[in-house]
Amino acid sequence: MKFWKEWPYPAKLAVAFIFFFAATLGFAMLRGKSSHPRISIESLATTPIEQTQWENKPKVVYFWASWCSVCKAYSYLLDKNLNLLMGDTVFLSVVEDEESKDLAEYIIARNIKYPVLKAKYDVLKDWGVTAYPTTIFLNRKGEVLFFDTGIISPFSFWLRSFLTQVF
Repeated sequence: MKFWKEWPYPAKLAVAFIFFFAATLGFAMLRGKSSHPRISIESLATTPIEQTQWENKPKVVYFWASWCSVCKAYSYLLDKNLNLLMGDTVFLSVVEDEESKDLAEYIIARNIKYPVLKAKYDVLKDWGVTAYPTTIFLNRKGEVLFFDTGIISPFSFWLRSFLTQVF
């Protein structure tokens, strides 16, 4: 470990960041490989046109709840992350089935412009959502590539979006 002590601080910091991002990416991939939802995300579409627009495209599916304080804190960063989506990637947000009036007020108050789909408990259970927020990245075939719970940094979001386009 003597060589590590001789490294300059910026190099140590760079190695730590690389290790951190590689570890989080690896964990998200492992969790994604163990996720095999039987209910397709297209089944939540409110119109047949929506459903066909989503098919055969990479998707980012964001599960959240209006009562979730982490989701509220993440909303600003999520808006910034959406600007980093690659290519024809479709972003879908899925909220646990809540009262329509409360949810509508929440959407207006937060100025949410992305699609908000409602899901019942059976969908959330099938997708393996046990905490909010949960973000799942799907490739064009609908296979889960990355499964993350919590806040995702812009770099991590961009990298997962990019890899979703490639694979």
